[in-house]
Amino acid sequence: MMRRIAESFRSSAVRLGLASIAVATTVGGAAPARAADTLTMRLEWSAYVMHLPFYLALEKGWFKAAGIDLQMEDGNGSITMVQLVGNGKFDLGHGALSSMAVGASKGLALVAVSEYLQKSPLGIIYDAKYDITAMKDFAGKKMIYTPASFESPFLEPFFKQNGVPMGSLNMVGVEASAKMSSYMTGVAEAFVTTVPADLPRVEEKRASKAILFADYGMNLPTFGIVAGTEALKTKGPAIKRFVSVVSAAWEYILAGHADEAAEAVMKQRPNAATTAERLKAEFKQQAPYFGEQGKTVFPGLQSKEEWAKALTVMEAAKVIAPGTTPEKYFTNDYVDADYGRRIVAGK
Repeated sequence: MMRRIAESFRSSAVRLGLASIAVATTVGGAAPARAADTLTMRLEWSAYVMHLPFYLALEKGWFKAAGIDLQMEDGNGSITMVQLVGNGKFDLGHGALSSMAVGASKGLALVAVSEYLQKSPLGIIYDAKYDITAMKDFAGKKMIYTPASFESPFLEPFFKQNGVPMGSLNMVGVEASAKMSSYMTGVAEAFVTTVPADLPRVEEKRASKAILFADYGMNLPTFGIVAGTEALKTKGPAIKRFVSVVSAAWEYILAGHADEAAEAVMKQRPNAATTAERLKAEFKQQAPYFGEQGKTVFPGLQSKEEWAKALTVMEAAKVIAPGTTPEKYFTNDYVDADYGRRIVAGK
């Protein structure tokens, strides 16, 4: 499986027939001082909790105030997003930074410019009727995963380090769009996913519980914005404004404005396959992963120490080669807290 994953990162990007949204914005009012800077961004999925700041910033006009013309496209997995951004098809991407690290280690030209969670939400949701007390309890149970998603490279090393041979598991690969529905309709007993984003949805149809990889020895880089290195050379100032506004939007949401952000998603994406109430429930699950509020740094800023720890885990799992340093994978040069806060405050 690991060889297939490595080859997938080297392959050329495929054309995907997915819905996209193009959002044209300008600076200031009716008579902008200059043309807005266009940025293209590929998401890892369609609208869900981790996209709250994008739609809130669109609804509030914060990107417009920052002089950003954002063209944003839905996706179908972090691995595909990484391939597209790393091959220069998009300026930016949003998704799992663990997938970005694997892609960068294979030679793709991209780097993480922000990270928003302090604990990885990757885990396994399973039917509540099962008494799961150790990873070996999943042996023989049908478990769904998505081969093109960010979880794929980490399954074998995760189970191996927990003493569970992959041969004892009944792993079934499905497309990302079918993973949740397959589980909810009883096709499998468990599925690998981002737990806080999906647990509220599946519990609407099936009583479920969850475990986190981070609680069993594998805390991976979480979710954030990645940028192509060529885009940073040609559009660096615009990317810095964009990332700073998104980070300040997260700060605003975490300060008690999650409901407003959820409503903004539905205003911007009225036909999205979600609801404001579902997004609010997802945020309630997700909020603890940002760390203890009031004791964290400005959203988006990354830690060299935490990256070093994560790389040690990834090297041990043999998903990246040993010997690289955190600086290969991340930069804080594109997060300006003062600028982001001024935009959000309307100054």
